[in-house]
Amino acid sequence: MSTGSAQALVPLATSQPVEPTSTPPADPAAVAAPLALRALKKRWRADQPPVLDHLDLTLHPGTLTWVGGRNGAGKTTLLRIAAGLIEPDAGTSEVWGLNCREHRVRYQTLVSFLPAGDRGLYARLTVRHQLEFWARISMVPRAEVRERVERALDAFDLPELADRRVDRMSMGQRQRLRIAMTFLPAPEVVLLDEPLTSLDPEGSALLGRAVRELLARDGAVLWCSPTGEQLELSFDARWLLQHGRLVRA
Repeated sequence: MSTGSAQALVPLATSQPVEPTSTPPADPAAVAAPLALRALKKRWRADQPPVLDHLDLTLHPGTLTWVGGRNGAGKTTLLRIAAGLIEPDAGTSEVWGLNCREHRVRYQTLVSFLPAGDRGLYARLTVRHQLEFWARISMVPRAEVRERVERALDAFDLPELADRRVDRMSMGQRQRLRIAMTFLPAPEVVLLDEPLTSLDPEGSALLGRAVRELLARDGAVLWCSPTGEQLELSFDARWLLQHGRLVRA
């Protein structure tokens, strides 16, 4: 029945790695950020170089950060670690000072991840039922589910599609639904993997509005894609992921 799991998601010129974007402080609470990734290391095969190699990245309140790189550079691995879906071989991931390993449940209620592709949708559910299901597994309080669903439908211009089954929607409509699911839990941090795929200009504009509203609440967004798309949004930081490290774009 599922079209994908509900939990998942041209070579660039070589540059020298810059210094780490953050240094673990003596008192982490003193500089707690929406998202702090410290000294992340991940290797999938022993006979290959690490995908992430002591990577540091801090997202500050109200900031939009872009990370690009060729396919296979490690962008999705970075996002999945930041979402708490996979463990790094070394390093830490924190949201507002909460360590993912020590506070996984709370951590994952503060982070929302949009994987690339068509993952997370159930073909036979209607749009409304998909949103209700997602609200429940995202641990939205039961008393708030209906209100959150209606808000998500309105925010992404989906009311007329509320009773349509997912398998009867266009790819652009499905992507809009997946983005609505991403913002429905009112997260502090949003992780986006190639979010503009299949979106029409109206859908892109709605995504841009949702991002701006989150940033206005001092949340943070990490946006990963092979190239830096144009979306009437200004990235506060732009990085390329090369050889497991971040270099300024």
